This record gives sequence, C-alpha cells and structure tokens, in this order.
Amino acid sequence: MTKVRDLTFLDQPLINQRVFHPRKASEGTEDLENRTFLCFDVGEGIRICGFLHKTADSEAPTILFFHGNGEIAEDYHDLAPEYVKRGINFCVVDYRGYGQSNGNPTLPNMIQDSHTIFSQFKDILQQQGIRGPIIIMGRSLGSASAIEIAGIYQEELSGLILESGFADTYELLQRLGIPRNFLPEDKEPDISPLPLMEKITIPTLIIHGENDFIIPVSNGYALYESLSSDKRDLVIVPNAGHNDLMYLGFDRYMKAIESFLHKLI
Repeated sequence: MTKVRDLTFLDQPLINQRVFHPRKASEGTEDLENRTFLCFDVGEGIRICGFLHKTADSEAPTILFFHGNGEIAEDYHDLAPEYVKRGINFCVVDYRGYGQSNGNPTLPNMIQDSHTIFSQFKDILQQQGIRGPIIIMGRSLGSASAIEIAGIYQEELSGLILESGFADTYELLQRLGIPRNFLPEDKEPDISPLPLMEKITIPTLIIHGENDFIIPVSNGYALYESLSSDKRDLVIVPNAGHNDLMYLGFDRYMKAIESFLHKLI
C-alpha cells in the first residue's frame, strides 16, 4: 500500500478558509449520451463526484482532471466537448464539499483522496471498456493532486499535464493570506511539489499564463526545470493571467494538448 504523506499540520481553519471555496452544483446528475456522472467512495461516508465525458472510441486517451479551488466539475460541461470532439475522454472530479460531493475540504484529505480516486477511476475505465492511455491533469490547486498521482503511479500513466500549477506551496499559501507563522519551517519540504516532480520521467506538458499574478509564471518554469523527464514541453500563453488563460489562449491551449497527446499515441 502506498504511504501517503502526513500533511495534517495543514488542517487548520484559516488555511481551509483561504484555500478552498466550495459551492454546490446547480444541475442534476443524469447521464447523457456522452457524459456519465461518477462518484468515488473515499471513506467515512464521504463521496466525491464528477463527470466522465466520453468518446465512442474505446482506445481513446483519457484525461483525469483536478480543477482549481473556485471551480466545480459542472463548470466544465462547456469545455469538455472540445476534448471529446478531438478524440479525448475527459473526466473532471471535485473535492469534498464541492458540486455533488459531501464532506469538508482540507489539503490533507485532498491529497489523500487523490489516491483513492485514481484507484477507483482505473476500475471504472475497465468496467466501461475504455482501454486507452491515461493522462493526469491538474489546474491551479488541482496541480497538487495531479503531481501527487504522477509522482507515485507514473508506471500506470502515459503523461502529465499541468495548467497554472504552483511550485512553492508556502509561497502560494502566503499569497492567499496565510501568515508565515502559521507554517512550520521544518515541514515545508513535506508539502513542496518539487521533490515529486524530480521523480517524474513520463512525458509532461506545462501550460502557464505569462501575466499570472496569482501563481506567477516563474512557478511554471520551476516545475518544468525540476522534471526528470526528457519528454517535456512548456507553453507560455502571452498576456494571459490565471483565470483568463482559456479566453486569451484557447487555440494555443488546445493545440498544445492535442500535439502532446498525439506524441503519446
């Protein structure tokens, strides 16, 4: 059994309040022709839900996507078809307390839950006859979950994609208003994504906005440079910030993902 890092020191009310902004879904959970509602049992009566947007090709690549802290899986109903029409299955999952999921989000359980979700997700793909390569993807806060999975289970993955990911957790927490004295200095290496990035040898694509002031573009460069993979791409979207990256760089963004996946197949 994989040993999950002990991050309980980050389970503090102020940190949870500043990091997570959950909201409930407004739509139902009915399955559609190309969309399946999923839930993952992460223990203690807690379930985390999301949506799998599917192609008709059983060999198509599948992206398991962890979103940002102010989003829910339902927000991706408009974007997901862009993946499907490009021959990519796209599954976006929530965190505790988000969308149709119950429980309360914390950084420790977010990381813990990512392991459980990945394990059950593989079973779901098998049950649905989906046999193509699996790619882990994370945006913003979700980059932590994506890096966690890629750093530990990379032999089961074909690639990693990070959008607006952060390289320095303590720096991000301070940007979100967490005083430095809340963060024990001796624990900083335990939550840094860089040691995990250094272990990653699978193909990796990093996308970042040039003018991102929430997670500065220097984070994208740091993640890229820390990789051990010799198959890595870095795409900087000109003039884009943190939340308008897709608006200002949609074509560049999707072409980068298409090109990246094409190399894997």
